[in-house]
Amino acid sequence: MIQVLCYGDSNTWGYQPEKDGRYSWEQRYPGVLSKKLGTEYRVIENGLCGRTTCFDSKTEPYVNGVEEAKVCAMINEPIDIAVIMLGTNDCKDEYCAKAQVIGEGIEKIAETFEKTGAKIIVAAPPILSNLEKSPFYSEFGKGAEEKSKELAACYKRLASRHGWKFLNVGNVVSAGTFDKIHLDVEGHEKLAESVYKMIIGKEEYDE
Repeated sequence: MIQVLCYGDSNTWGYQPEKDGRYSWEQRYPGVLSKKLGTEYRVIENGLCGRTTCFDSKTEPYVNGVEEAKVCAMINEPIDIAVIMLGTNDCKDEYCAKAQVIGEGIEKIAETFEKTGAKIIVAAPPILSNLEKSPFYSEFGKGAEEKSKELAACYKRLASRHGWKFLNVGNVVSAGTFDKIHLDVEGHEKLAESVYKMIIGKEEYDE
């Protein structure tokens, strides 16, 4: 059985902002992906709200993606394919992070999973926009949107350098309309379809 790890933040966890809850397994992207891939694959979901690539938060525990990846890799080894989608939370004012530093965090995470033998798919999250209308605007601040726009190019260069696959999620789905950050049900479906095609080798979204 081929093991596929989905490693990410609240969009991998399936946060449903309208209800401050969680979409069902059948609705969130790892569950949709599992159904599409079928019984020859096992999809492992590891998403955490607030997770960053490499930063510790003053208010949220266990969000440092680099540190948690080490534990995740040990728990789930062997991992055949690791899909890593992070970077949104790094754009918050709290971290004062530049795109290059965020990319370095992604690189460390990917290398951690690659050491287990996993093939890597680096996914740049949807671009943040119109955050002033989001209930989470106070967390992200004015500079978050510009930072998020730089991530795709940064991740693409990183993936090219290492021979990893790259998925620009912003090309196939936009963040949901409710809070401008989290995917809606349709967004989870589209993301799962994109990852599915990349895994089975039908298509890549890398522009």
